[in-house]
Amino acid sequence: MNLRTSSSFGSARIVAAVLAVSVLVGCSPAPNTSQPASAGDTATTAPTVDPAVGAARESVSLFYTAVAKLRPSGAPTAEQRTELAPLLSAELIGLLERADAARTAARAAAPMEKPPFTDGDLFSSLFEGPTAFTVGEPQTGAAGEWRVPVTLMYSTGAKDEKPTEWTDTVVLREESGRFVVADIAFGGQWDFANKGTMLEALRAGLEGQ
Repeated sequence: MNLRTSSSFGSARIVAAVLAVSVLVGCSPAPNTSQPASAGDTATTAPTVDPAVGAARESVSLFYTAVAKLRPSGAPTAEQRTELAPLLSAELIGLLERADAARTAARAAAPMEKPPFTDGDLFSSLFEGPTAFTVGEPQTGAAGEWRVPVTLMYSTGAKDEKPTEWTDTVVLREESGRFVVADIAFGGQWDFANKGTMLEALRAGLEGQ
């Protein structure tokens, strides 16, 4: 992320900056109309942008892009987890591994029955999962975590269809020098929407497995 800070300069530096910009945009240099700064002038500084904000937004965007590409049904497979692993916390990856193992074991024990963690999107409020997303403004939370609201939408693409729209909140944590998804708080308000958080749902589903 490029951070730029503006401040008052002497007339020589202002002219040099204007000439440089003129060359970049292909226009003629602006005339030197600058005046020496008076003693009463004060320097102004543009608000500093926290690099972590951009990093948090990028991490969330990469995560939803990967999920949209993989479209896991229930617990991600080992191959899908390999692609998702750099974007998820170690704890979340561990729970997803256990969920996949529980599905495999249940399928082997009762081939005619539907095993757990087989269907539905585990990463959002909606069973079908989103078809589009918009990342909101990250906010710092407790224990160094970041919370990022994400507006999600599901549409079949049918004519005159009113898309389903909701907001889930991604919880980010820093691990190995990068932001990773540690949890997702579900925000869907309709009947049968996933409730609580992703970690809670995984732990509850694994109880007794």
